[in-house]
Amino acid sequence: MPCDEMGLLGKSANSVLRILLASAIVSLSPLAALANNSTHPSSLVGTYITRAPKTAPTMTVSLGEDGTATVTQDAGQGSITSFGHWQENGTQVKVTFDADVDGPQQPTMVFQPLHNKLQPVTWDHQAWGTTQPPTMTKGYKVKYLFWSTTMR
Repeated sequence: MPCDEMGLLGKSANSVLRILLASAIVSLSPLAALANNSTHPSSLVGTYITRAPKTAPTMTVSLGEDGTATVTQDAGQGSITSFGHWQENGTQVKVTFDADVDGPQQPTMVFQPLHNKLQPVTWDHQAWGTTQPPTMTKGYKVKYLFWSTTMR
């Protein structure tokens, strides 16, 4: 009899422990959701790329969840990639670039989000001349990015 009672107590203690653990997980899950302190709207996070003929000027913008930004632009004189940080500034996205060791800091760029697209509003006129940078569309697969950027 004592062995049967221990088996029963062992199972009930195990069950109680499982219930307590499940309750703790369920009670902490709302806190985990609130712990996401990202100030960047998830709808803007992603990669935006130009859909244009291979000979046309191009621009690619990647906006990270952590506020980092990567901008690759080719106005016709070769591709330039710059790194920085982005923030939503009212209804626009402002990208401020990190200081470059080799040269002057690139001017801030401002983009207008429009239905899963980014339209450049402010850019480096010295690099682009009189050409306006193209509008970029969000959400291309990595495979498309590879073929569109390496097969020029």
